[in-house]
Amino acid sequence: MDEIDSAESLESAKNGFQSFEHAAADIVLAASFNSSGTRIALCSADHKIRVYDIDGEDSWILTDAWRGHDAEILDIQWLPSLLGQFFATIGSDSKFKLWREDHSHLSKSGRRFRCIFSQSPPNHVSYVSFGSKAIKHDTYLAMITHDGLLSLLEPVDAESLTSWSQIDTINPFGHHPRGTEARFRLSFQQSEGPCSNALLAGIGLRTLSLAVSAMNNIKIFRALKPDESSSSSEGNYQFYEMHDMHTDTALINEIAWAPGCLRPFDVIAAACDDGTVRIFEVDTPHESDGSFSMRIPVAKPPPLQALGPPKGGASFTARNAPSGIGAGLAGMSRDTAARRGMAHEVKHESRQVAVLAPDEPAPVWKVRWLHDGSALASTGDNGKVHLWRESLSGEWIEFAETEPA
Repeated sequence: MDEIDSAESLESAKNGFQSFEHAAADIVLAASFNSSGTRIALCSADHKIRVYDIDGEDSWILTDAWRGHDAEILDIQWLPSLLGQFFATIGSDSKFKLWREDHSHLSKSGRRFRCIFSQSPPNHVSYVSFGSKAIKHDTYLAMITHDGLLSLLEPVDAESLTSWSQIDTINPFGHHPRGTEARFRLSFQQSEGPCSNALLAGIGLRTLSLAVSAMNNIKIFRALKPDESSSSSEGNYQFYEMHDMHTDTALINEIAWAPGCLRPFDVIAAACDDGTVRIFEVDTPHESDGSFSMRIPVAKPPPLQALGPPKGGASFTARNAPSGIGAGLAGMSRDTAARRGMAHEVKHESRQVAVLAPDEPAPVWKVRWLHDGSALASTGDNGKVHLWRESLSGEWIEFAETEPA
């Protein structure tokens, strides 16, 4: 659902979502589409992974099913890698696994997908959430354990992804003893680079931006290299805590950082136990007055007469003139580059702009953005999928919902 565009989502909401028999012997705990929306991977409490491929427009064909972990599988995600199709899983057996299709084996053989990397957490506590981020041909992984240990990894071999090294580890909320239900969740900002206001404030293009939640708290981290003013890809990333925000009392079950560049600031959605979805806006004010900046400072383009009079009295259209946004970014580039060395000190501000609640409130467990960040899907204990978007007036509204029946 998070990989379809706005027009397709509207059509799906109108006609209802397609259902198919997944054949799992126990509850399906997570599902994930690949980047093209032609393949879906399911994981379930019966320890098995199932991958389906679309056949035509209205049917899904099982490609393979196999035992992926020695316990229930908690989450599954396709990686946004440009090198091929990979997906990862975490299970209650304290394992993180990365899978790749092996075309030398037949479909439905139970061996079509091969585990190319497996890791257990260093503190022997199960992983509860993970995410991935691709910057051009570089892929990064972040994962957090049940007691709150956050790790950032990069591949030793960027092409095969068969071995990974740990870049940094932190406890973003301090150490939580085993048995404490803090509901740790994380979400990468998936756009190619930071939003425009963050760039203007001094956050580098290769910065890894990550939101981490626990209880009713969300923290924003930027993983920066020691010298962000350099364009070199050498040097390890380090986590810096940038901002801290809270719901009032609602416990957070999941978070999702909006992708795309539709807005000059960042938007984060939180699925909450009180039956609501909270929408937060996070900005990086860069104006001299330090105000909460909601718009890009745009430089005015030069007047047409400055480009020279038309020849022969004929009318003309100015070409290659920089747009307002382009001129504004170009005019700020030198000042921005000078500040990147202090990127970890960039000021962040946030505010809760919406509390979304359906007519039948029930705990919300999942939130997913459409690939361009234009709409948000949520689902929970009421068994329905709700679709939300921001109206032209700035108000968040529900524009569709569906249920299994």
